[in-house]
Amino acid sequence: MFKLNLSIIIVLSISFLSCLKEVSEPIEPAVLKKLKLIPAEPVNVIYLNVKNIKKSKYWKEIINDDIVVNQPKNKTIFDTLGIDFNKDIDEIIFASQWDDVNTYIITLNKPIKGKHINLNLENFNYLIIDENILFITNDERNFEKVRLDDYNYSFVKNPLFRRMINSIHYKEHFWFITRNTSLFLKVLRNGNSNDEKLEKLSRSLNFINFSVKLDKDMSINSRWECVDETYANLLRGILNGIISMAALTEPNDPFVKEISKANVLVENKGVDIFLKISKDKIDLIKQSVIANKLKRLTDYE
Repeated sequence: MFKLNLSIIIVLSISFLSCLKEVSEPIEPAVLKKLKLIPAEPVNVIYLNVKNIKKSKYWKEIINDDIVVNQPKNKTIFDTLGIDFNKDIDEIIFASQWDDVNTYIITLNKPIKGKHINLNLENFNYLIIDENILFITNDERNFEKVRLDDYNYSFVKNPLFRRMINSIHYKEHFWFITRNTSLFLKVLRNGNSNDEKLEKLSRSLNFINFSVKLDKDMSINSRWECVDETYANLLRGILNGIISMAALTEPNDPFVKEISKANVLVENKGVDIFLKISKDKIDLIKQSVIANKLKRLTDYE
């Protein structure tokens, strides 16, 4: 139901410029409170602060064109609720699990009128929290626990929760976490379906996250956390190899011109990757043949 459009996010995976490591931004207590509503074992968690992003120069010309809810299939939940994404929403948190269980936490910029809303979605239930937060899910077990204020089966109780959240570098505008590492194995494999080394590497990944800060430039960070530093160094070598091969085969592609400047760093059992990119270069990257090929590989429902 909720499609992750990776037209800009592609840059996260294998391409980044050198930069000095900054201190990770703290997570807002209000956001932390909402993450308690997510069940303990999500595969993907997406955070989008619409209110903050709208203040940036990237909203209308870049982000809003690619935003997940602008895909026809993704408008269902907002149309059903009578919510205007551009006018009514401050923040969205979305979480999915392997068994097609989905959770939406939608923060509106005004109180929800009345005690009932028309949620015409099969198998989904909702709660109104603090007057302006909609908690919507088809997870019956978690719905009942949230209704009873029981958060022992919560994402915040996941043993990896603190590592996942603390490793998100930019928390103000947009971030996502995925444990679906096979998604990026498609890119790393580069057509070789029998590479045992890559299969082992994929299994060694605890999680991958990606975050964006929208300021004068678009600042991007991604963290690929492995089980140990040996696998982290292996991953770094593979990523650098892909970058070098792309630079040799497609030297004039705008996406490749950016990734050829990449610096991929190993730190604390994982690969940390950074990029600062200007708006005009983002426009060029969106026209890249290579970037669009990667997008097709990594798009998923």
